[in-house]
Amino acid sequence: MRPRYYVGVDLHKSVIQICVLEASGEIVEERRLTGASLEQGMEAIVLITGYGRSRIRVAVEALGCNRWFVNALRDRGVDVLVADPVKLDLKKLGKKTDKRDANEIARRLFLKDLDRYAKTHYPTDTEYGTRKVLRTRHKLVSIRQQLVNQIRGLLNAYRTPQPSGALYAKKNIAILRGLTLAVTDLSLCLNQLVDSLESIQTSIGTLTKRIDAAAQSSPRVAALTELPGIGPQTALTLIAELGDVARFRGARQAASFAGLVPRVILSAKDTGHHGKITKRGNRELRWILSEWAVRLLARNDDARRWAEPRLKRSHRNKVRTALARRLLVGVYVTLRTGEEFSLKKCLSMAG
Repeated sequence: MRPRYYVGVDLHKSVIQICVLEASGEIVEERRLTGASLEQGMEAIVLITGYGRSRIRVAVEALGCNRWFVNALRDRGVDVLVADPVKLDLKKLGKKTDKRDANEIARRLFLKDLDRYAKTHYPTDTEYGTRKVLRTRHKLVSIRQQLVNQIRGLLNAYRTPQPSGALYAKKNIAILRGLTLAVTDLSLCLNQLVDSLESIQTSIGTLTKRIDAAAQSSPRVAALTELPGIGPQTALTLIAELGDVARFRGARQAASFAGLVPRVILSAKDTGHHGKITKRGNRELRWILSEWAVRLLARNDDARRWAEPRLKRSHRNKVRTALARRLLVGVYVTLRTGEEFSLKKCLSMAG
């Protein structure tokens, strides 16, 4: 049944701008509400659902602060479309205001433009939680490396002997605590860095156990861990970040979702230029595929044979990116069709 009202919402941390269009496309209501707290935000939910839960359709941008809003509407049976901000591209309209943004979202929802060009995947709370665990661990590992670099720099400045191996290992943490530097202030800095390193390592260990447990409980993840160069974290990240692969029309759209397709510049009907990859996609998915490609190029004979002639004419980063895309296509086909993953087939090598 065709909706009677189309609602565009420009959602911010403390302000909610709402524009309501009726089926003819005319503006019924424009309202600016305060949404600094959940209680205030629920006033917007009441306003929207007042038009009839089964007679309205709502569109909102995919932002980090929108999950309470989308969940509240969906729990009440409202049809909510979540739009990709990049594809929505509201900045190209010129002067950008909350009122104009809400109006434009509602207008494009009414014209069904958002369904064709800007609709994005909205993960469930369970999927969102799994992603958060993986992304938080990735971020903490980056912070851990920064702490390690700070400690090594401090010790190198005075040619202080350093423990061998990973500084965050328990035995090395104990060694670092026993070091004394030239002045009290330097020793204080070292102790604080070591405290932070130990705390971060404990957090990483907790998240790693959660990832391993989640990987063991998922048959799809267990199947991917059988592939060359893949462990529980890589497999779970691929599953969590890809989500439901049935939503992709094909392998190229899955590659576009990861930002692993080239930029295309068309200057005429018969003239085009393909440039670097767009990187306008899921960064976490692109990162984990690149890490997988690096491991295969270092350890897998088939991957090395495939890369050898390409490395003679292209930079290794281009070869790694090309391999990452091939791996993504292989995983997509496996998850979509159930076909057994074949690295040789991904690399277009004779079996």
